[in-house]
Amino acid sequence: MLQKLNIPDIVTLSNALLGLAAMLSASNGRYGLACILLLVAAVADGVDGYLARRFTSNEFGGTMDSLADVISFGVAPAFIVYSIYSTLHPYMIGLAVSFYVICGILRLARFSSIKKTITDFEGLPITAGSVMIASYLLIDEKYISTYSVVALVVILSLLMISKLTYPKLSNMRTMAPVSVVFGLVIPSFFINIKYTPSFSLILFVAMALYVASPVMKTNKIFNGN
Repeated sequence: MLQKLNIPDIVTLSNALLGLAAMLSASNGRYGLACILLLVAAVADGVDGYLARRFTSNEFGGTMDSLADVISFGVAPAFIVYSIYSTLHPYMIGLAVSFYVICGILRLARFSSIKKTITDFEGLPITAGSVMIASYLLIDEKYISTYSVVALVVILSLLMISKLTYPKLSNMRTMAPVSVVFGLVIPSFFINIKYTPSFSLILFVAMALYVASPVMKTNKIFNGN
């Protein structure tokens, strides 16, 4: 089994472990660190995709990637949201995050069942949904409420199973600004956390533009055209 693993597969496993670490952090009350680990997992997922295009990929690696994504971008953000807000509205939060996990699994199953040569995604990528949730939870608390979190989770869930078309962020013109924002949020948490909410707000707005891109007809921007 270990002989089947290549470099992209190792990064995929790292992605899954980061999702697990995020849940363990949340279970210990370290919610900020949990959200940061979700963002690091998203970076690992992007690196995994890049390496898969550079090296020979196979069905084994593709299946493992989907399984890792379920952990890091489906279960982990749901677990974090429930850990933070379940004491206030346990049933409402429980239903919202359960719906998110179900929609995330359906989204990944649909992606795995179609050809990998597609130029665009059908439905919001689950990684984008996780980044949206993590960046929102990291901004200033005055912008966050239980109801806004529930609304965000439900909206993202519906978008994942929708037929809206989302572009793949694979060109350098688009990826460079996104990488810069990630490069600000993640280190700031460990260097000087007082800047993290501001940088997270920038990331959240950038992700909101991507999430709204099918409706706003701005796909060409993200495609680098």
